[in-house]
Amino acid sequence: MHFVLHFILMLCFILLFILGSFFFLSYFILESEMKSDFARVSEEYLDLAITIKNGKAVINKSIKESIQKKGGWLQVVDSKGYVIGEYNTPKELPKRYSFTDILSMDLNNFRIHYWILEKENSSEVTIIHGEPLKSKQILNTLLRSNSFPNINTDFKEYLVKNDAWIQIYDASGNVVYSYHAPPNLKFTYTEILSMKKRPWNSKVDISSYYFKEKDLIFLVGTYNPYYSPDHITDSIISASFLKSFLIVFGTLIVFAIIISIWYGKKFGKPLLYMMKWINNMSKGNFMEPKDKKGRVPILNKKGSLHKRYKIFKEVVDSLYTLSKTLQQNEENQRRMEKTREEWITGLSHDLKTPLSSLYGFSALLASNQYQWSSEEIMEMGRIMKEKAVYMSELIEDLNLTYRLKNNALPINKEKTDIVSLIKEFLSTFSTTTEAKDKEIYFESAQDTIFLEIDLKWFMRILDNILTNAVKYNKPGTKIKVKVESNHQRTIISIEDNGIGMDEETVKNLFNRYYRGGNTQDNDSGSGLGMAIAHQLVVAHGGEIVVESQKHVGTIIKVVFYHKNDV
Repeated sequence: MHFVLHFILMLCFILLFILGSFFFLSYFILESEMKSDFARVSEEYLDLAITIKNGKAVINKSIKESIQKKGGWLQVVDSKGYVIGEYNTPKELPKRYSFTDILSMDLNNFRIHYWILEKENSSEVTIIHGEPLKSKQILNTLLRSNSFPNINTDFKEYLVKNDAWIQIYDASGNVVYSYHAPPNLKFTYTEILSMKKRPWNSKVDISSYYFKEKDLIFLVGTYNPYYSPDHITDSIISASFLKSFLIVFGTLIVFAIIISIWYGKKFGKPLLYMMKWINNMSKGNFMEPKDKKGRVPILNKKGSLHKRYKIFKEVVDSLYTLSKTLQQNEENQRRMEKTREEWITGLSHDLKTPLSSLYGFSALLASNQYQWSSEEIMEMGRIMKEKAVYMSELIEDLNLTYRLKNNALPINKEKTDIVSLIKEFLSTFSTTTEAKDKEIYFESAQDTIFLEIDLKWFMRILDNILTNAVKYNKPGTKIKVKVESNHQRTIISIEDNGIGMDEETVKNLFNRYYRGGNTQDNDSGSGLGMAIAHQLVVAHGGEIVVESQKHVGTIIKVVFYHKNDV
């Protein structure tokens, strides 16, 4: 979970960085356009570059430098007409504009540009920009002279001094007068309108005046200091874009390298270590890998998890658990193999003994050297039958335990009174040879207890547990079979005051390959009885609980849960 959260946070950071880079790229391009010609600045850039704080406009440094460079000025007017911000503004400009002031604004010597911005709370501000217009200054000088509409010598000298020219056009568009103008210069009205609409695309700066009395147009022109045609501006913007793109791209590359190194150190190294650990475990080495100095890299000097690996705490804990489980499984496997070998050895011995008897008696019967009496033949036949039955039961037990292990044994349950059933079983079991020297008695607080059981296998459970109790205990041992039941479960307890079992024997009591430590006095069993009993109880949906203490006795509780109360 920590790793996923960390990854999501890092992904968000990268996305924010990319978005910030694109924002920087866009801002840089807009600023380049503004610096090339302020008249072409976009509303988006002005919205970012001019902020309103406490009712006052704050103009950024780049705008001021661009305006100062061209000798222009700027005012910020709110929706009520008040000037809330200005820079390099002529003294004659008002601090508040009326409705008509804004619409009739036509300052001498300046070309005016407007932008409307929408700020917080949907309020609008108007940006007014004026840039010096030399042609207009010259034209106004002419209009103020006493000789107008005539062009006198003083004005001609003024034109030459300011590297300007004048042309006069009639109603037909013909040049009726020209002074200091380039040869063959003549404009159409579309060219004049185009230069007024996009003055930055023209090399000349023009201003015109309509002399109504004679229906003439006075056109004054000079060098255009704002000349920056679209293709040049586009080149500047493209260069700025390339520059800013390279900056952003280079920053992203550096950032990616730093992130890669950081991730490699923070995640790569721990992941490689854990992969090495898993690889070692696949080869049977379950201990955590150590470095050249014999230290465990994931642990600090205090023995706790190193800071670098804390994000992988769940994985490391799982690896420790897996390592411990694999070690335990390997130990269990070795113990199981050892027990299996011992069991096979014992089973081989148990089969070898009756086989030896069968072989010996069959050899005697087949021999012609002796004449056996009918009594002797009958006795040898009885012994051979007994040994064959023992071998058959041994093989059946082995087959049964494997069927139970693979859930291949059908359990046919029917509702049965187990009190009367156990009483009947004990009356028969008490007469067996091994049970005659034991005191067996039954106890139940209820006269009848009905339970869903498979009669055949339930009897086998009782027989195996009681056989085990009488087989390995001394004569005179008291064995009590007690039955108690409630609405949740039925418990059958087999208690004895015999020799008891140690912890190891109790732990392995239901292992089908295990023979307990008390079998030295009687080793004729197959070691499958208790394993079969346990598997049959589980097949009935129950469980067996064993409590035993050496030289005190043993209590085995067989618990059967009622339906829907497990």
